[in-house]
Formats: sequence, structure tokens, C-alpha cells
Amino acid sequence: MSARIKGKTLVARDEGDNADGVVVKLYSEETDGAISIIEQLFEPGLLLPPHIHQNDVWLYILDGEMHARVGDEVVRATTGCWVMKPRGIPHTMWNASPDPARLMEVYTPGGFELFFKDFADRLRQGPATLDELNRLGERHGIRFFDDWIPDLKAAYGLRVVGE
Repeated sequence: MSARIKGKTLVARDEGDNADGVVVKLYSEETDGAISIIEQLFEPGLLLPPHIHQNDVWLYILDGEMHARVGDEVVRATTGCWVMKPRGIPHTMWNASPDPARLMEVYTPGGFELFFKDFADRLRQGPATLDELNRLGERHGIRFFDDWIPDLKAAYGLRVVGE
């Protein structure tokens, strides 16, 4: 039997729970844990710290462009493209363009959407170290690392989210 949607049938463009720019469109509890969906605006010059987690992520570019590194592969995704970030494979993403990108991410299984509230709450206190992010991410099944950060910052002129 497929997942049964317990929430709304329609989520409008301007609806969802906003956690400092990350909008939860569909919670995992609304799909019996099958999926969750978030939408976010990703500012120019930002690099998400490289990480690994316990769910699959499908990244869809609604507007603009994003780069992603998944394992050893680097891709440039423009409006209308999908990027697959499989569970257990190190990955990161960044916006190297001069314009904001708007993106959607689908998580399977769901549940990871809850990390974004904790992440936003922590960043309101100021910059966070990778050790702090890893402590925060433990209960959400995510681990951050810095192996790729220096090269990506130098190659694309980026700043790391949360620093």
C-alpha cells in the first residue's frame, strides 16, 4: 500500500512552515514517514558544509542554478534540473551564480525536515562550528565534514553557511 497523505491535498506556493528561509511544505508525519519536502531560497556565494546522511535527497531547481558535489562528481544544475544525492554518499551544494536560487528537496524516508528548525535556531545565536553542527545533527542522522571546503571556497569564491 502506498503512503497515505494525512495533511492537506494542496500546499500553495506561499504556504508552509518557515524556518529562516527553509519552508517545510510536507512533513514526514503527513505521509506515514515516506517522504518530506522543503523549499528554500539559496543566496549567491553560499556553500552548504559537506555532509552525509541517512536518507535519499532529490534536489530540484525551481529558479536559478546550483552546483552540487556528490561523491567525486560535480554538477551544475539549472532551472528544471534534478540532482540525486543518495543516502550514505558524501555531498554538498553551493550557489556560485550572482543570483539567488530557489530549490525544492524531497527526502526519503521523511523526517529530515526537522533538522532545519534546529539548524535555524542555532544560527540565530551566531556562527556555528562544524563540531556544534555535528552535535546538532546527531539526532537527525547527519554528519558534517570539512574536507572539501577549502578547495570549493577557493575555486568558487564561497562562504560557508553558518560561519
